[in-house]
Amino acid sequence: MMAWNDILEEINHCNKCGFCLPTCPTYQITGNELASPRGRIAMVEALAREEITVGNGLDEALSYCLDCRACETACPSGVQYHKILEAGRQRLWSERPASRTYPWVVRQALNTVTRPKRLARMTWVARRLKKLPLPRALKQFTPMLAHTAPLPSPLPDVPAPQHAVHFFEGCIMSAVFPEANQSARYLLQTCHVAVSSPQGQTCCGALHWHAGEIDTAKKLAKQNIAAFEVGSDFIVNTAGGCGATLQEYKHLLADEPLWAERAERFSQRVKDWSTVFLAYGGTVSLEGQGEHVTLQNSCHLVNVEKAGDDAVAVLERVNNQAFTPLRSQNMCCGSAGTYNLEHTEWSLKILDQKMDEVDSMGPDRILVNNPGCHLQMQWGTTRRPSTAAVVVEHLATYLYRAAKTAYNSSKQLDSGKVD
Repeated sequence: MMAWNDILEEINHCNKCGFCLPTCPTYQITGNELASPRGRIAMVEALAREEITVGNGLDEALSYCLDCRACETACPSGVQYHKILEAGRQRLWSERPASRTYPWVVRQALNTVTRPKRLARMTWVARRLKKLPLPRALKQFTPMLAHTAPLPSPLPDVPAPQHAVHFFEGCIMSAVFPEANQSARYLLQTCHVAVSSPQGQTCCGALHWHAGEIDTAKKLAKQNIAAFEVGSDFIVNTAGGCGATLQEYKHLLADEPLWAERAERFSQRVKDWSTVFLAYGGTVSLEGQGEHVTLQNSCHLVNVEKAGDDAVAVLERVNNQAFTPLRSQNMCCGSAGTYNLEHTEWSLKILDQKMDEVDSMGPDRILVNNPGCHLQMQWGTTRRPSTAAVVVEHLATYLYRAAKTAYNSSKQLDSGKVD
């Protein structure tokens, strides 16, 4: 963790202008300064100057932050809010009573995500048990388990590779949304990219990092760095939250001399899959099916990786579709790792605002590029009859279907079967 003198120096960059307020989801639902970046910075500053103790509302102020980083994108002074937040949370966690623990469902999530095979089995079982009586703590989350999708088949005539990438599987993506990972692989292969998945990779550590389990996050980071160290142009992934964490290994391990340089090299190679596809896939045709679609961008893809526009640019290349952006396309949906499990009431308030927009637009599909967003938006569609028929789908899955449609149409034209 940064020294308090460094944190105070970072805090001094904040000129209290309030540009962050309209971008902060928790401030928007409460109107409370303590639920805003500006208010939270003031609380951490008071803590650093020993004007307050760990009590005095600090726990609520900091733990209810989604860590979506939208305030950093909006800040004209370039304040690195996440460093201030992390310092405050580290102090909070270090002085929190031992009896204070995360809810059971959050603890289970943290214990399971490092074991993708176990997570996949648990997901399979949960989908089949969701109609049975469950404890209230679990029953409210069963709409998230509605997702099922077959694995896609590869396209023939894949061109010879001219580039190479390593594919980061991700714990939840590989266990719950394997069709999205496979779709992204096939799409990259269509634009001369060889895709390989190194052995030994594991969970990115995002959930543990944000839950204060820094030692676990560092252990996972080191395992991934070692697994991906040799070969390939880029390290690609299909999860905005994972990608942001992988890019920030250089910060996580900056104070470890044996790992800092390796983490820096690793982080520089991390790209979202859509960024690589946009760069190399200019000749790949994409044909939609006349649907009305919208996009819920991953806030970490937008605010940390700075690649949210790449996802939009790829989507806009699809012919025969109507794409209407959400006004809040780049704002957090309320998932935020385990936030929807720990602070469900606030999470649902943010989600319902999002679904009001969806309801007014009436799309056929909501496209996403992060597993937490996928589960959260899926939950949102079930909360009102008017959106129950809206399909939530990963952007890669949608685009690969569009690529297959375009490919099949071209083959039919070549064979003279279509007028």
